[in-house]
Amino acid sequence: MKVFEGEEFIRLTGKQVKKFRKEQNMTQLDLAVKSDMEENALQRIETGRTNATLKTLLKIVNALGIQFKDLFDFQKSIYSEK
Repeated sequence: MKVFEGEEFIRLTGKQVKKFRKEQNMTQLDLAVKSDMEENALQRIETGRTNATLKTLLKIVNALGIQFKDLFDFQKSIYSEK
């Protein structure tokens, strides 16, 4: 199992948020509203430009209706892209 660190971890977390959002046919605005956050904050998370707090990530996973651990299942995502 690969260990992800720093900027790569932040970038991959954002990609996961975007993947789950798109799977549910939600726009960034839809998810931002449902997560009680600003749309530009969600944009920064999805693009890996900001390190989201656990509290913010919890809001996002609750809005997406997924388990917290699913957000960090990078191996599954990486291999499905190939």
